[in-house]
Amino acid sequence: MKLETEQLLGTLEILCSDLFVWETANQGEFNLWNLMISEGFVHLTDIELAFKHWQNIEEWGTPTNQQEFYEYAPPRSEREDNAWNESIANERLGYYQQLQQLIKNNLQNIQAYNLSVPKAKYQDFTWGHPYFSVSILVGETSDRHYFCLAPTIPNQVSDNYRDRHQRTTQIICEESPTQATQNLIAEVQILLDKLATITNYGYYHGGYNYTYQHQIVGALAKTKTTAIQFALQAATMVFLEKRTVEYADDGYNSRKLSQFMNQCLRDRTYYSISFWDVGYTYEVGQTPAGDWIGVRSQGEFEYNP
Repeated sequence: MKLETEQLLGTLEILCSDLFVWETANQGEFNLWNLMISEGFVHLTDIELAFKHWQNIEEWGTPTNQQEFYEYAPPRSEREDNAWNESIANERLGYYQQLQQLIKNNLQNIQAYNLSVPKAKYQDFTWGHPYFSVSILVGETSDRHYFCLAPTIPNQVSDNYRDRHQRTTQIICEESPTQATQNLIAEVQILLDKLATITNYGYYHGGYNYTYQHQIVGALAKTKTTAIQFALQAATMVFLEKRTVEYADDGYNSRKLSQFMNQCLRDRTYYSISFWDVGYTYEVGQTPAGDWIGVRSQGEFEYNP
């Protein structure tokens, strides 16, 4: 570790208990995607499995399969506002099949990823939680842009984050691509519009009454990392912003910690990553040596029906 970073880290260790350290020389560029990989949140999966999981979430009407865990919400068949039937399921299946074929025919280097908290980390939480995972797809267009698809990820950990984030149903484009890619995006958008949002339940029993609007969102960007970041932001899984640190999760030294980060670190950034009922936040900044240090914290939803 570079001396400048080591010295700053020594001060940070006094001010907080859960440190985050990123050594650029050993770990490469610091960005959202590399952060998620390093934390063990990312695993390769198959394209077919990703599409199947998206369809499963719709059929369950909940973020996870309640038959594998405990029941925390009414199944679709028992809901008073049930608007799901075999005809709707078959229609949406057809749209998903068209979308999958469109992606396979027009993108190169397609990869599917399963995003989840490693099961071993669940022992770090106080309460029991169903094991949540979600899949995303990313591929390269003919003009060397990257396109990412992701489903909406519910956030039942932070009300503040959920209220602040503006979700969009339109594919996000970082810049204007070639006409061929514009045509592809337009075709995908038509299918996403046909796959209209549906209401899913989170923790619903016990008076929580939590619902969210499930849909598939997309993003196009010049780099794979940016496309994934934009898609996950649109899916409300990720929130990030550059900002002055006003509070870090250490009640005893919060003022000193905020002062240290604001005065000693540049490019201070707040990251929040939601996995429905558990989540992680990172308040980090860059050292003069080019490394990143800061505070990591985790949050969880307490289900008490």
